Amino acid sequence: MRYPTRVIVEINRPGLKRQLERAGVSAEGIAIMAMKIEPVVVRIDEVGAPAANILKQQMLSLGGDAAVHREVIRGGPERSTVHLIADRAKLSRLPGKLEGQPFGLGDLGMQIATLVARAFNPPSSISTPSGSIDLSTGPVIMGILNVTPDSFSDGGAWMDPGRAVERALQMAGEGAGIIDVGGESTRQGAREPDTAEELGRVMPVVERLAVETGLPISIDTRKHEVAAAAMKAGASMINDISGGTRDPLIVDVARETGAAIVVMHMQGTPETMQDSPSYEDPVSEIISWLDRRTGDIIGRGVDRGKIIVDPGIGFGKRLQDNLEIVDHAGDFLSLGFPVMVGLSRKSFLGTITGREPGERVWGGLAAAASCLDGGIGILRVHDVKETSDFIEVWKAIKRRG
Repeated sequence: MRYPTRVIVEINRPGLKRQLERAGVSAEGIAIMAMKIEPVVVRIDEVGAPAANILKQQMLSLGGDAAVHREVIRGGPERSTVHLIADRAKLSRLPGKLEGQPFGLGDLGMQIATLVARAFNPPSSISTPSGSIDLSTGPVIMGILNVTPDSFSDGGAWMDPGRAVERALQMAGEGAGIIDVGGESTRQGAREPDTAEELGRVMPVVERLAVETGLPISIDTRKHEVAAAAMKAGASMINDISGGTRDPLIVDVARETGAAIVVMHMQGTPETMQDSPSYEDPVSEIISWLDRRTGDIIGRGVDRGKIIVDPGIGFGKRLQDNLEIVDHAGDFLSLGFPVMVGLSRKSFLGTITGREPGERVWGGLAAAASCLDGGIGILRVHDVKETSDFIEVWKAIKRRG
């Protein structure tokens, strides 16, 4: 039995670790104390009342606790959600406590140990055909280069290949670590170009960037033909907003070329995604979808170290859904992959501030702060210079001392 489980990354206290260093505590001692100063909440869904009672008892025996439904003590309800609350040190002993317990709790203990390890030790690099992308020193900026006439924010601005290349080189100088080239607008109601039209937009740019910049090039496409051509021309990453569901052959391209691949969640299609998006629990539902989808992709031969996940802010999401994703961006780390978010100039920022797309950079940086605190690895943005400055100051605050 496999319970739907999610690690809620609530607090990380690097400041206290710095205080311990200044006090002369050994590296080994700090590592031990770190386990005791990082509270963790683990959410487990679909738990029967007897299993919930066992979890409660075992967590109390460890010095932690479990928040259970108020009727569990009376044997109900039939299924409910349990929140385990403890520091990492206590939680690390839970698998031993659950070993041999009924209701699949032994397997659950091992599952929790794996998810917590992933959440607090995210991948430090992404493997691509052109080399590894280092995430160990902080989040990487993916600069958006839309070579489309109808993108929601900058449609038509970079249709000329020469201007597009100039913009890419400018973003590289401003601090971008990846350039994401896209030839299809995915705003609601946009017309989907055919394959030839999309190739005609992106290939002159990809070919020149492969020669003129040393940065990894990402191709933002849902079509396997476009992905294959871009990879042959020198791209090293595929950014598919459909997560490989619109054209399953794109997964084969990733496997055969060794490309890194971004797997994004979207409810519906670009044509329909904002008609009536609906979630009961957006973060948990998106995590479950990404878990299944990445499992399918790995099952088709794509190496785990080449996968990035993206919760798809603004793609089939309501305002409250987007805000919850931003607030819980760190929870996606328990999937075991680097996490990318794209919130640059998104409409939910305009709903809050009343600003037009080109004036949403400040609102986007406020949302980015929450994502960075959660540990995300890649920020996909239009405004590279401003984002780069923001990240440098954020890093300086987090790593001072």
